[in-house]
Amino acid sequence: MRTRMTKEQTSNNEYDRLVNQFRQDSRPVIPTSTMPAYTIRPKRSIAIDFTYQARNRKPAICIGDTELISKGEILSAIGAPSSGKSNLVEDIVAGFVSHITHTPYPHPLIGFQYESATPQSRLVVFDFERSTDDVAKSLGRIFRRTGMNEALIKDNQFYNVKILSQLELQTLEEKRNDIRLFLKEAADKGQPYDYLILDGCLDLTTNMNDPEGAPEAVRWIRTLTAEFNLATICTLHPNKHSETAAGHFGTFLHRWSRAFLLVKKVPNMNGLRVLTSDFEMGKLSHSSEAVNQYFFWDKEQHFFMPVQDPVVTASKPNPNHSPRLQTLIEKVFARRMTTEIPAVEFKKLILEASGENESKVKRMIADAVDFGYVRVSGDRKAATYHIVNLP
Repeated sequence: MRTRMTKEQTSNNEYDRLVNQFRQDSRPVIPTSTMPAYTIRPKRSIAIDFTYQARNRKPAICIGDTELISKGEILSAIGAPSSGKSNLVEDIVAGFVSHITHTPYPHPLIGFQYESATPQSRLVVFDFERSTDDVAKSLGRIFRRTGMNEALIKDNQFYNVKILSQLELQTLEEKRNDIRLFLKEAADKGQPYDYLILDGCLDLTTNMNDPEGAPEAVRWIRTLTAEFNLATICTLHPNKHSETAAGHFGTFLHRWSRAFLLVKKVPNMNGLRVLTSDFEMGKLSHSSEAVNQYFFWDKEQHFFMPVQDPVVTASKPNPNHSPRLQTLIEKVFARRMTTEIPAVEFKKLILEASGENESKVKRMIADAVDFGYVRVSGDRKAATYHIVNLP
């Protein structure tokens, strides 16, 4: 323990010398007679020269020629209920198995590529929203897509893929411990997983708008990804009637994701979906090429099929299309002479222009979003409505 120096313990000259030296060095100096001399060495930045070689990495996941993420990074996809997120996960699993087994499937896939995956690579899916029965049906769809016999399913696993439902786990601690223990046990056995899918990852926080809990949940996912060197894929819902990720959790996940995509229905084109980076929160850290991958629900096969040209799946206009509502929306934006209006003001303008009650106007605004007349950015009262120029 450092001894406090006093005037009584030193001569006046010695005391003055110490005080002057303290002022010069900005730190106390202990006489050599009481403690050995020491030197503080400040930390320095790391010098990098051209002899340093960065690691040679291959993309863990691509879409076509567009790189999404490498191992140790996060890819996130948002989509409203029934938009096709879980079926998108099924396509990722099927494509992964096709790649590591070098087996071409009888049905085309949406377009994910796995350049760094080898026959020894492993993938695990944790589903937070569906029961074990629904997960089993999902696995069945994968088998139909691949052309395999569903009787080969054993313990919800085939090849190097494992699909697990967390619906029965109640607490946040149980869910997180279950995931981490699963990954650690596999690594300890010498069979580490390379790909992790968290389907419905909002369940990894108790409150998506908690200013402390939501960022902490994202840090947990980041830590897990780095610790086990995973290519992590997260799916979650957007804020209601918007194309923004849900809550503070979504905001922080967007910040730490290398790729951030949206899956949505294409307005007025029955059954057509698009996986895209072309939206306000769209993000591709490794590529300047936008992602726009179209797919549709095949009623005969009961899974999504890709389509190169969305025109080929065009259908009759949405039967719920409302010319009156579309005209009303256009008039409101024309009156304001703008292409975007804050949510509170937008609701007020629709109330005035339509003459309807507040409940009816809320429904009209929701329909305007569903029909593609407007799109939304931001959250709740801070949201902004943007008019969409339909062909």
